[in-house]
Amino acid sequence: MNKRFTLLVLLMSVFASMFAEEQPDVVFTGTPWGIIGVSGNGRYIVGTRQYTEAYRFDIQEERLMVVPTEGEYDDMCFSDVTDDGMIVGKDHDMLPGIYRPEKEAWEKLPIPYTAISEGYANEVTPDGRVIVGFIMGSIDPSKPYTVFPCVWRLQEDGSYVYEELPNPEIDFLGTKTQFISTRTISADGNTVVGVWVEKKGRYYQPIIYHYNGTEWTYETPFFDLTFNGNEIYNKWMAEEPNIYDYVTVPPSDPEYIYCVEDYQMAFAEWQYKFWQEWLTGFEVTAVPVIMSTNGKWLAPMATETEYYWEPGATSVEKASAVNYPVLYNLETGELTKFKGLQGGGSSWFTYGVSNDGDMISCDGYDFYLKPADSDRAFELSEWLKQEYDFDLKSYLPLNTEYIDCGTISSEMTMLAGTYRSVTPSGELDNKEVFCVTLPGFMTDIKKTLDTPRNENIVLAGEELRFGAEAQNIVIYDMGGKQAMTHNGKANTLNVANLSQGVYVVTAEMNGVKATGKIYKF
Repeated sequence: MNKRFTLLVLLMSVFASMFAEEQPDVVFTGTPWGIIGVSGNGRYIVGTRQYTEAYRFDIQEERLMVVPTEGEYDDMCFSDVTDDGMIVGKDHDMLPGIYRPEKEAWEKLPIPYTAISEGYANEVTPDGRVIVGFIMGSIDPSKPYTVFPCVWRLQEDGSYVYEELPNPEIDFLGTKTQFISTRTISADGNTVVGVWVEKKGRYYQPIIYHYNGTEWTYETPFFDLTFNGNEIYNKWMAEEPNIYDYVTVPPSDPEYIYCVEDYQMAFAEWQYKFWQEWLTGFEVTAVPVIMSTNGKWLAPMATETEYYWEPGATSVEKASAVNYPVLYNLETGELTKFKGLQGGGSSWFTYGVSNDGDMISCDGYDFYLKPADSDRAFELSEWLKQEYDFDLKSYLPLNTEYIDCGTISSEMTMLAGTYRSVTPSGELDNKEVFCVTLPGFMTDIKKTLDTPRNENIVLAGEELRFGAEAQNIVIYDMGGKQAMTHNGKANTLNVANLSQGVYVVTAEMNGVKATGKIYKF
């Protein structure tokens, strides 16, 4: 399920608080450890402090359950949780398992190989039907280890069956695959996204698995956007400098350091020329994997990089690097770049994507939302405070300095984040996970969000323009409240008095009622 959707829910919580009797409620968990998973219904969150403990917090009952590790090197982890509170993750033996709180015990997931030494159940669908993860071990004497991407599927008798995902021997560069690590799964269990790492571990690609009801297939849609083909790669790999051709004396020899430097210069020259020809300069990040719960959208970050090298240098340097969000439609294969998108903070990092393609971000201090129909993003905290009198920070300690994005339930009924407060001297004072529960009537708001753009209703600066003479013009804010009306006829309408935000416009043109969504920044 999608785990990071904090900003959009903050937006929703404001609308809910303004136009409903039931108000959002902030609940503190009593634990400072980061949030990893959230149930689809928003009742539970889970997290882990490595080598120390894992927790599940029941928001409905405001109850914290903590499970300690059992040894110094115990890497036990809670990674995700179902709607009924069942936890998946890694048990005390570092193997994938299910933790059932009512039994206070781990239940190992089935593994078909005897030499498996480690594994991880990463995510689970809200109903617990499918669990995605991987197992690894030295089952082949010719390899140090093998990683098997997999899912576990729930059977009618309540047991789980291991199901191996395609694990190609040959990687996307035509060499041997090092490993594939599956990360996230759609709510219906039919789409899985992971990371595919090539033989030397230098390059990776997001891999997307699709299930059609009988078999799994996979794709690597960003390969051709990142690389200029395997033929060029193979040519340059054949020319890679060999360290033993340069370092011909033992480390005790005075000439050793000069031999190493000669090799470093040769390698840097080779690497620069190789990258200039093979890399496109565009790269889609594979970690973290951000997918909408309906399996339609991926919202990773992209980087455009230019490299610099001069003769005699022992390394290749980055001349420039630009990071920006992209949005990939898994259904159509369309990739949209938002290269000019700036959030206002020192770095833009996508944390979530809605089922409609709305992207969210946080820079550690503030929150930003990029609506699906817009190529711009806007800061939310001040806007929400001014327009809807909702101040999340008022619930937090006065000396709160940082707010981290956490997780969001798939039904947008609960968000979780972490605040960090600091002392006047700049030292960390306190850190705690908090949850904001939301009213359960998001349908009308979602309908407003889903209203499409209309080419006959366009906002240009402060001027609302219509494709034909319009009358009975009404502008609604996101809570459904009338923000502006105009009963006369008009081809344009000045909307300078409207605050920043998203609006729905209805108007009658040529005897037909038209509706469209606009964004005012």
